[in-house]
Amino acid sequence: MLELYHAEPMANSLKALIGIHEKGVPFVSRFVNLHEFEQHEPAFVKINPNGQVPVLVHDGRVISESTVINEYLDEAFDGPPLRPADAYGRARMRVWTKYVDEYLCPAISNVAWHFMIRGIVEHLSPEEFEAKLARIPLQEQREKWRTCARQGYTEAQLEEWRRQIRVAIGRLEQQLRETPWLAGDAYTLADVAVFAMIQLFPQRWPHVMNATDTPRLMEWHGRVSARPAVMAALAMPNPVKAAHEAATARRMKM
Repeated sequence: MLELYHAEPMANSLKALIGIHEKGVPFVSRFVNLHEFEQHEPAFVKINPNGQVPVLVHDGRVISESTVINEYLDEAFDGPPLRPADAYGRARMRVWTKYVDEYLCPAISNVAWHFMIRGIVEHLSPEEFEAKLARIPLQEQREKWRTCARQGYTEAQLEEWRRQIRVAIGRLEQQLRETPWLAGDAYTLADVAVFAMIQLFPQRWPHVMNATDTPRLMEWHGRVSARPAVMAALAMPNPVKAAHEAATARRMKM
């Protein structure tokens, strides 16, 4: 039995959802609502002591970390290969997945959290908020939640992370001038990892990623978006989005 615990199809959860759909492996979807702090519930922390998604459970064996999950899926199951066949190609792929995990994702996460977390917790009293924080297993995550809820990042910090994002986008554009896919001539987990992080950039950050400044990245984005597995991953049920749209519709009727 294969189970994937994930949030809405964005960022690291989207990365794992794309990977599992690309392999065509039947799986049980276990949605974890991050806006309701379900990742910190005792039942989930028992599965992943870090209280983070995504998590893959294969016949009772737990695999965490989205990059590791995707490599595991590619190695453990039949289906289209998502890693290059040669050692050099796999090394090139891993340079990109490492770059996403250590440089691009943290920069995006910090900027996004700064604007997102306050909306998630603003309905909580200070006592309720502290109670939620106390259940977060990782100290650094508790501090990140507290800082973002208080809008504690400085403009200098935010601008540095924005700079890192611009640097990463420039590097991606340059690579795609040289090769059709990020790790060479074939679509790989490098493309999956990057796409999961910048999927919404053309809509949300068009000043950073657009047809004029990053034409090759936009063309690549279109090719990845059109893949059946990617469309299937993006079409996964999203209770958070559905609840938000329902609440918006109710407000508009008032």
